[in-house]
Amino acid sequence: MSNTVNEFDYVIVGAGSAGCVLANRLTEDSAVTVCLIEAGPSDKSIFIKMPAALTFPIESDVFNWKFESEPEPELHDRVIGQARGRCLGGSSSINGMVYVRGSEKDYDHWRTLGVDGWDFADCLPFFRKMESFENGADPSRGADGPITVVRSKADHPLYQSFLDAGQQFGLDDAGDYNSGNQEGVHVTQATIRNGVRCSTSLAYLKPAIRRPNLTVMTNCLVKRVNLDGDVASGVTVQHNGEQKIIHAAREVVLCAGTIGSPHLLMLSGIGNRDELATHGVISRVHLPGVGADLQDHVVAPLRFRSPAGVSICKQLNTLGRLKLGVQWSLFKTGLGATPFFEVGSFFKSSDDVDYFNMQHEFLPFLADFQSGKVHIADGFQYFVSQMRPHSRGNITLRSADPRHKPVIRFNYLTDQRDVTQMVHGIRKTLQMVEQQAWSRYRGESVDTPGLNATDNELAAWLRQVANTEHHPTSTCRMGVDDMAVTDSQGCVHGVSRLRVVDGSILPRVPTANINAPIIMVAEKIAASMAAR
Repeated sequence: MSNTVNEFDYVIVGAGSAGCVLANRLTEDSAVTVCLIEAGPSDKSIFIKMPAALTFPIESDVFNWKFESEPEPELHDRVIGQARGRCLGGSSSINGMVYVRGSEKDYDHWRTLGVDGWDFADCLPFFRKMESFENGADPSRGADGPITVVRSKADHPLYQSFLDAGQQFGLDDAGDYNSGNQEGVHVTQATIRNGVRCSTSLAYLKPAIRRPNLTVMTNCLVKRVNLDGDVASGVTVQHNGEQKIIHAAREVVLCAGTIGSPHLLMLSGIGNRDELATHGVISRVHLPGVGADLQDHVVAPLRFRSPAGVSICKQLNTLGRLKLGVQWSLFKTGLGATPFFEVGSFFKSSDDVDYFNMQHEFLPFLADFQSGKVHIADGFQYFVSQMRPHSRGNITLRSADPRHKPVIRFNYLTDQRDVTQMVHGIRKTLQMVEQQAWSRYRGESVDTPGLNATDNELAAWLRQVANTEHHPTSTCRMGVDDMAVTDSQGCVHGVSRLRVVDGSILPRVPTANINAPIIMVAEKIAASMAAR
């Protein structure tokens, strides 16, 4: 194989939620050249663009890396699938489009971990910069950013029952949960523009793609970061059957995600030297924290039947789907323009937690998004998630071959505190379903325990059904301790001209769906890089 050499100022690996942001912001300076490398294809697919079709890219081998965990010891050794985007836009092209910033306390807590410059007051300008909120600008919200944020219609009776039941239980109406109070029930905000998924590819990459100083390479596998001593000089890639070396005059920036970025660091000899040696990888920089501290939101579905014809299920039969597709194709309206997650809530599992630590997402029909093909049935389901887990997992090499996916261990529910919080959150959810607002629509439960179940019975059921919210973070986390991988600007400790900017650098998983926080982090670091 020949080694074709190209040189750019910046080489960005991964065109996902963070990579597209950096590619746009850095090329605003016409004197700066950028190469953006993506392992997957373009995102030009109706199944990515149509919000209601979100299950198709998730089920796809083309647009989804389809990672899998090792058998999870506290989940009866079940293997848990992890969806990560593999196309332009990355996970923002296959996610549920739910837009949540997280609690102010999440970011203020990062400061206590030695990460300077990440208080919420430091982050707010970049949340405002990135968003175009349909309700307009105010001191908390932005109105002219690249990411379009809309408020869901939530006009189905099951959505209203969810909102009413939460308030009858005692939760507040949070209103704009991304401004001020996040705790309580809410109508969901989503990253949708004129009925189309607003991924970072649409929002950031499309406006920049024609700039002469931006080169985008798709279907391109990065094999390793090239190091000259402790200086990153570029990357080696496999592209169109040819091995190429792409030099970076200023920096290599990894935006390959919480799984991809630590994997690539380890393939390049950056990580725990003992772990690397077991796979014959020569240690270049000993950083034991690479791949460690993996965090994710664990979720349990509570499912209930409803009277026939009440749920959205009746509109998703064969004829209904045809109508949905035609209406969306012609007008970008109707059910095709919604991901269906139109209401939700944040609440405390108990009074002894510092602030709300549980999330509800909700669907007005029964469907299983975790096991291949989706089967729709009449009913409704709550998804109960714990937002700040104590359990920690890790990512390690499977082999030195970059084509082999890494070994992933989430270790869900290995910390008893997580089990306790989830059990309390499930019990509160069962109490919400018993509220008067559900009396007209609540049918029998589907494999869901009742309120009379003991804590031990709820914990046993939880271990049988628990799954992932697909929100992994923190495997290259920012910090100053011995297990930190990056500094407060994403620069890799012990290596010059190498940076990581994606969900892997978050010091702690936020009380949020993670797409919005990752875009904010990329905006903030991009501004710092451009100002140099």
